[in-house]
Amino acid sequence: MRIFLFLTPLLFVLGCSTIEVTKEVIKVTNTISNKIKESDPQKETDEQKVLKKTIEEEIEEEIENIEEKKEEEKNIVQSQQKLAEINFIGKTEDKILNLLGQPQLSRIDGSVYTLRYDSENCRLFLFFNKSPTNKRVEYFELRDDMTYLLNSKQSLEQCYREFNLIN
Repeated sequence: MRIFLFLTPLLFVLGCSTIEVTKEVIKVTNTISNKIKESDPQKETDEQKVLKKTIEEEIEEEIENIEEKKEEEKNIVQSQQKLAEINFIGKTEDKILNLLGQPQLSRIDGSVYTLRYDSENCRLFLFFNKSPTNKRVEYFELRDDMTYLLNSKQSLEQCYREFNLIN
């Protein structure tokens, strides 16, 4: 009988705590359900639709601008390499080091090995294949100190003078 008297309050307390936990779980479940319903994409307001459309238009416009700039830079580099008095393409790393000395920056990025030479007003970037035996220049470009591609013969010649490649 004593055991029954002892266990009865214990069962009552445990039963109440289970009910409280259940109530709290139901509250949390209802809160989460309401938040999900509020964020339902099918119930977008007109203001949200206009904002979404504006953002998509801005993204499209930015993509077009980036593509135009890439095409423009590609054309500048092609004309730069045509105007170049000294063409670095195909030269080995050893020839470049003998010609220009140690670079200010050398970097390996994925399968590309890059050397950068700096002068007062321009930067020469040489891009090599990453062959361990015979690295050769695959691509090069000359930029000014503000990182714009050089696109006139005069600016290219000035850059070559700064690197002591021509007189």
